[in-house]
Amino acid sequence: MASDDEDGLDGWVREPAGAEVAARVGGDPSRGTVAAELAAAATAAGLTPGAPHPAEQGELADCIADWRGDGPADDGRLAALETALEERGWQVTARRGEPVGAVALKSGSWRLEFTNGGLVDTLSLVATRSGRTCEEAFRRAEATRGPRG
Repeated sequence: MASDDEDGLDGWVREPAGAEVAARVGGDPSRGTVAAELAAAATAAGLTPGAPHPAEQGELADCIADWRGDGPADDGRLAALETALEERGWQVTARRGEPVGAVALKSGSWRLEFTNGGLVDTLSLVATRSGRTCEEAFRRAEATRGPRG
C-alpha cells in the first residue's frame, strides 16, 4: 500500500501537504459506510461495476472494503472518481505513474488505493483500515498464506 512507499520508492510520489481532512462526523466510518462511499463515488463518476469480489470473512471482514469496475476507466472518469471521493471526505496522499497508475487516499483510519489496468485490466478500489486490531489481523492472514513465489 502507498503508505509504505510514499517516500518515492516503488514509483509513489507524495502529494503536497494540504489541509488535513476534518474529522468525520460520527467518528470513524464502518466498513459498510466505506463500501457505500466507494460505490457512490464510482457511480457519480459514471463507472460500471464489474463482477462482485468475494467479501472478506472472519477477522478481516471489518478491515477491508472494495469495489471493482468492469474494465479500466478513461482519464476523465478517473478524475471524476477522485473528485467524487474527495467530496465524500477522502484526501489524496500519493500517486504512482507507470507501470500501472494508482492513487492513494485516506479518510479516518481508512487508507484507499485505486489502480486502473494492471494484470486484471480493470479499475480496482481497495480500502483497508489501520489500527491495532486490523493490523494484527492482516499479519495473521499473511502468515497463514505462507511465502509467495
